[in-house]
Amino acid sequence: MPSRSTLAFADTYDDRDSSKKQPPLTWKDILAEEPFEGQHWEGVYGLPAGSTVEGWENRNSDSDSVLSPWDDLDSLGSDDGDKDEWNQPSEDLSSQSGHTLDTSQRTPPDHAPKHLTVVEELKAQQYWRDEWHIGIDVNRPFDLGDPSTLGPTMVRVLGEEETPSPVGPEREKYILERDAVREVLMCLQGRKNILIYTTADTFRSVPSPTAPRLLHFTLTAQSSILSAFAEVTTTVCHLRKFAAAIVENASSAYNLLPSPARLLSHSIRSRTIEAFADAVNTQTQCFDNWCAAKEEAICRASVGVGDPLIVSLLSLSKDVRDTFAGTFDALLNLLHRFIAYISQSHDRRDLAVWKIPNMPTRIPPSTVSALLLDLLLEAVEEQAALGNTKTSDALISVLARTAEPTWKMVGKWLLDGMPVRMHWDSADAPNLDEEFFIEDNELQIMDPDFWLCGHVLRGPITLEENQKTQPAVPAFLEPAVIQILGAGKAVGLLREMGARIFIECSGEELLNWGTFTALIEANSAVSKDSEALSRLISEEISTYCLTVAMRLSRVMMEECDLQRHLSAIHGLFLMTRGDDISNFTDILFAKMDAQQHWTDFHSLNSTFSDIMELSESNWIDPSLVRLSYRGNKAASASQTVNVIDGLLVEYAVPFPLTYIFTPSVLQSYCSIFVFLLQIRRAKSVLEQILLRSAVVNAALRSELKVFYAMRGKLSWFINTLFNFVTTFVIHSQSIKFWEAVNRAQSLDELITIHNEHLDMLLRKCFLHPSTSEISKAIVTILDMCLHFRNMFTAYAGDTAHDILRLSVSLRRHRSRRQRHIRKDVIGFSQPGARFDTDDSSSDADVDEEGLKEAPETSFSIAPSFAEEDLSEQLEKLSSELDSLVRYIRRCTENLSSGTSDAAQASGILAFTLDDWDS
Repeated sequence: MPSRSTLAFADTYDDRDSSKKQPPLTWKDILAEEPFEGQHWEGVYGLPAGSTVEGWENRNSDSDSVLSPWDDLDSLGSDDGDKDEWNQPSEDLSSQSGHTLDTSQRTPPDHAPKHLTVVEELKAQQYWRDEWHIGIDVNRPFDLGDPSTLGPTMVRVLGEEETPSPVGPEREKYILERDAVREVLMCLQGRKNILIYTTADTFRSVPSPTAPRLLHFTLTAQSSILSAFAEVTTTVCHLRKFAAAIVENASSAYNLLPSPARLLSHSIRSRTIEAFADAVNTQTQCFDNWCAAKEEAICRASVGVGDPLIVSLLSLSKDVRDTFAGTFDALLNLLHRFIAYISQSHDRRDLAVWKIPNMPTRIPPSTVSALLLDLLLEAVEEQAALGNTKTSDALISVLARTAEPTWKMVGKWLLDGMPVRMHWDSADAPNLDEEFFIEDNELQIMDPDFWLCGHVLRGPITLEENQKTQPAVPAFLEPAVIQILGAGKAVGLLREMGARIFIECSGEELLNWGTFTALIEANSAVSKDSEALSRLISEEISTYCLTVAMRLSRVMMEECDLQRHLSAIHGLFLMTRGDDISNFTDILFAKMDAQQHWTDFHSLNSTFSDIMELSESNWIDPSLVRLSYRGNKAASASQTVNVIDGLLVEYAVPFPLTYIFTPSVLQSYCSIFVFLLQIRRAKSVLEQILLRSAVVNAALRSELKVFYAMRGKLSWFINTLFNFVTTFVIHSQSIKFWEAVNRAQSLDELITIHNEHLDMLLRKCFLHPSTSEISKAIVTILDMCLHFRNMFTAYAGDTAHDILRLSVSLRRHRSRRQRHIRKDVIGFSQPGARFDTDDSSSDADVDEEGLKEAPETSFSIAPSFAEEDLSEQLEKLSSELDSLVRYIRRCTENLSSGTSDAAQASGILAFTLDDWDS
């Protein structure tokens, strides 16, 4: 910008020299002149200089003809293939001048304007024109030192060997190699040229049969090198059409249709494919720019601008092959493999890469995206292993751009969390993207299964014909997908709970989520290996995911009282609160013995509440516990412990602890509670059988030894089992459980630890389906305790009887009351059912098949009024007890051969039961 002083000096200088200037021409002066006179009219409408409009039509054409072709400037805009007008003078001019212009002479007349001379010089370089000829004699003889004589000589030789034909060097059109290189460069960019043409149906490029020749190439050599360029052109053309088809489909109005309509179409709609098409288009644009730069360098060098160049088709072929050809071949081959996996058509015409947008498929969009990304990563690893650095670099760039939609969805999931659905939300509430590998099962947040089943990973798909199982998660994200899933769910749950997600810093500070391309460029050294790339991604998100998970775990512990509820559930279902639970069971068993309605809902809950209110520890809130009975109320509690199976204990866990204590988990706890209650019931029944004082009658004393021995055997097994369950199962397992809970860093880890803890309890208590036969044998022994009590009651009239008052023999004398009770006693004998108590039934004689099913007992709960000797029943009961205990011992010994905690616990029980026969 000139300064003010400079402008002022210029004005002063202009005013000083204004006297030397001619007065300016004004419109007033022009209108005052004769029409078409004056200097400003010269040359207008074809008027010669110094003439006026009068008589212009009568002037001599030899001197000042207005029909000169140089006045017609329209020819400058004619097509390049047409002959310019000054090379074909008009008939009037030829007849008046009496001679014809030489069309081969391209030098314009001396009086031609300068710009037309430049145009003619440019036309002289237009080798693609039909009348253009190379300035070299093509009829020269072959000279070994002159390569330009090779091509014409071969044409002449071929023409002489074959039948006479007009083929000859003079009929062939030859161009310079630099011009051929320019034509090839234009061909590679997808533009029209004179060397290679593309078919309209298959878009396949082949050398043109009318292509000009090169002087130093034979026809075969020229066709070979042009075929190589044609293959590259075909590959790039198919990739261009693929990218154009995807872009056109993405911008169509069809994508505005709702999601169900797109699903019914069975056509591919994928933003990952759109990103891949954009990445492919970027590669082709880089290739076009590279070709344009090559052509520009040739043009600049031809006019003496820049460094001199030596151009050749062979060097261009090598540059293309080394720089781009491998990338384009790999991309096109990848697309063909991709189509083979997803297409349902077998017609080759339907398998063209540019028909992918309308290609029918039944594969979910998430699987389509994962398949494309996995194929790209495989191609990157393959090229890197082969040492093709440029190709692998280009492919990793394509992979980075293709993965951007998936990477963006992952970032949104981590930062915003999972979408939460309430019961008042409409059916069209926003869901996760169909291409995202996490699926929304549309469960409400209050559903106990929401945490585990609300948002899950999409399952793998088996691709048709290829029998390839393709997961919905890309391979490079698979090692970190569990962290991603858990972090997103944790963020969403914390937000819905109203808890602050981050205390010391923000989420953006912990997770600076950029583009996947930036991540790849910053770590290019490890991005070409799938395992290294997976580790890189895991390191990128691990800090954020761990912080979010620990925050949710801390909220569960501190604000939701997880530890207090866990202690209450263990105290109730595992009966670790001995005094309070013992008081409750004593009242319950007393009602069973008194034949009262112990199954009454109100009675059960009021009894439990009263006992818990009297407790000083206040370890449980009675209002959260509900007991009910859903079994067969007609069954007698004095006959079998199976009636307790119908007892249901429920614990109302507050939200969000329901994600840990699901209904199935509480049901498993309830089964353990029932099992412990059955053991306590049998133990209580045996403890009620009392044999007091001494018996004077020797015969009676001998017969009572059978009762005493049977009670001792039953009590030993029940006490052994009870001690094993409470000490070596519940107590030892609880210690390990609380240690693991204190180390847990996420809600998922808490759920896993708790489920494993509960599963281990079920296995150690033989309540797992795999140990159902052992459980049946144990319940059978527990029923024996009740049957033994009934037998003793039938004999003594009461479970706690003073033996001194018995004055008659067990077999011969009974009171009327005893006979009446005896008629109501259940019969336990089954004809023909006996157990072999011989030593031959030891462990060595029992095969594995015998361990799969527990021995059958000889007693039943069917009423029998037959008079049967009690001593025989006791002997039979003792024999059956021996068989069952030995069966349990053999089964636990087999289970102890493993290495798990359950196997070790089974070994302890088996070792303890070894004392049974001692």
